[in-house]
Amino acid sequence: FPRVIAAPDDKAAARIDAALDKRDASARQMQKDCLANVDKPSDADYERTIWVTMRGPRYLGFLASDNADCGGAHPDTSQMALVYDLASGAPVNWQRLLPKAMVQGTSTDTVIDGTVVGFVTSKTLQNLWLKAEAVASPIDPDCKDAVTDPKLQLSLYPDAKAGGLAVQPGDFPHVIVACADANVIPTATLRPLGVDSGLHDAIDAEDAHDFLDDIGLAM
Repeated sequence: FPRVIAAPDDKAAARIDAALDKRDASARQMQKDCLANVDKPSDADYERTIWVTMRGPRYLGFLASDNADCGGAHPDTSQMALVYDLASGAPVNWQRLLPKAMVQGTSTDTVIDGTVVGFVTSKTLQNLWLKAEAVASPIDPDCKDAVTDPKLQLSLYPDAKAGGLAVQPGDFPHVIVACADANVIPTATLRPLGVDSGLHDAIDAEDAHDFLDDIGLAM
């Protein structure tokens, strides 16, 4: 992951960078474990792709996709969204940013490198995701039961370039992982629903000028 460029006494930035250090360490351990599970190194393949989905003015967001082929019956994939509050350095608490009536539950799960990630169960966001998915392309019949499940787990992250909150189903088995498209709910849709104004104001502020231009990041 890239790191935050900030003053030495910036405790929030230091907290975020320390968390990202752990995520990088998990990826390196995953790579070692992958190599240990195959007869020869050429039989193993592990790749992580990282996107910066928001870089200020209030939140820092990443989306990481892991793909691993470690000698099993089929390759394994997973995605994780990491969103940090730049004021405190803490991961965002979606229960504080979303109105109480919008959240029916929260849960955690472990992605393939061992990182524990959080999910939200929300009928409102699920319905908005379904509407956006239907517009983008017809929902595959093989996906219907999973994406309409009332207990569907949703991963959330701000997508400043697209101007909204990205909603993505999570924790799907390999056979239907292709059903987990990410759809962005525009801030104009979120505002009347009571979503924290600081979130959509920050997304709109980022979207109003050059994308990813607020805080410095360095590899």
